[in-house]
Amino acid sequence: MNNVTGELRPRDRQDAPADETRMLGLRVNLAKFFLLAALVPPATVAIARRASELEGADAAAGWTAASIAVGSGSAIVGALLAGWAADLGTRSARSRWWVLFGGTALGVLALTWMSLSRSGGELAAGWGLAQAGLSGAIAVSRALLTHVPPVRRERNAVVMIAVSSVGLLVPIALLMLLPGSAWGTSICLALCAVAVAAIALVRTSPPAAVPDRPRPSASAPETDRAAAPRMSWGAVLVLGFSSQVALSAYLTYHPLDIVARLGLGWDQATQAGTLVLAVALLGLVGASVVMLIFPRVLRRTLPLLSIAGVLLVSGLILRAMTASLALLAIAGLLSGIAIGISSTLLFTAALALTTAERAGWRLGVYSAVTGIGQLIGPSLVLGAVIALRGAPDYSALFLLLALIPLSWIAVALTAILRRRRPEAP
Repeated sequence: MNNVTGELRPRDRQDAPADETRMLGLRVNLAKFFLLAALVPPATVAIARRASELEGADAAAGWTAASIAVGSGSAIVGALLAGWAADLGTRSARSRWWVLFGGTALGVLALTWMSLSRSGGELAAGWGLAQAGLSGAIAVSRALLTHVPPVRRERNAVVMIAVSSVGLLVPIALLMLLPGSAWGTSICLALCAVAVAAIALVRTSPPAAVPDRPRPSASAPETDRAAAPRMSWGAVLVLGFSSQVALSAYLTYHPLDIVARLGLGWDQATQAGTLVLAVALLGLVGASVVMLIFPRVLRRTLPLLSIAGVLLVSGLILRAMTASLALLAIAGLLSGIAIGISSTLLFTAALALTTAERAGWRLGVYSAVTGIGQLIGPSLVLGAVIALRGAPDYSALFLLLALIPLSWIAVALTAILRRRRPEAP
């Protein structure tokens, strides 16, 4: 960890004055909300509909899959490039707002191009650029939280996780009210993110020149991380990757499992599946609210990780064993609470294990690793199930997913026992 906690040169960090950081957390979370919300309409409706209009119904599925694949890869690259760019220059909050502004502006232009595209190739290329810009901006929004005073940092990190969930719901509600306005909804939400970044740039003073003098003390980073979860950077990345593998596989095969498990038609299955996801989201937001009210619980890293693991294992096993909608909803609630705890814990750990000087690249890597988990999770898990069972089996799939949180429990309990082992005299 020497590259994080080592001696820092004064010119490497130029934070905004204290009065300007008071609203920083609010602006960052507001920007993250609009950025994430802007990605939802194309991913859920607009790309498939545009591909059908451009290439016909027979070719629409292929072009939709190709566009989503290009976008997923571009999101990973965008997070890394934006993180690298955020660490250039003064590494001040203002310089990082400029990177976020640029990524969001690229996303707006790409979404506009997609809405006017004339071929499936243009649609895929546009989604690649949109994902690169907006996902890169999301990675930078995480890095900007390192400029929030330490006393508010944990709370703002918890808020960011809750905001991410709400950011998925709002565009879906807008699409239900205005089903033909997917592109306009997405572009307007992205423009709102541009407006937030522009306001932040106007309200943030340019960094003043700092005389080249030695730091009076190296205790500031230690103070910043006094409440840091006890977890290594490698553990954060591995756990973040595994949690996204489980989450992406769960969401991908959730509707197909509902149809097969309950024996419903697609209209009824959609309603039932939406109910289960709504209950799960309620659990996720509820867990975030509890940690927002009691942020000190985040310092109990290993017990929290164990609790999240037990809840997720219970939810996945119940999901695999029942054909009752009520029990499926309970399973969703348990899984939602577990994901809320683990997501908040891992993000606050990632935030605590870096400083503003390396935040762009480090949190860009964190975003890229979790993005890789999202990208390969569904095919990886389904491939394992087919290799074991010879055919898709959704009950076996959810039982296989339960091995992931079981590994969390094993790691947490092993670490707890090692710490409690009496030291040799």
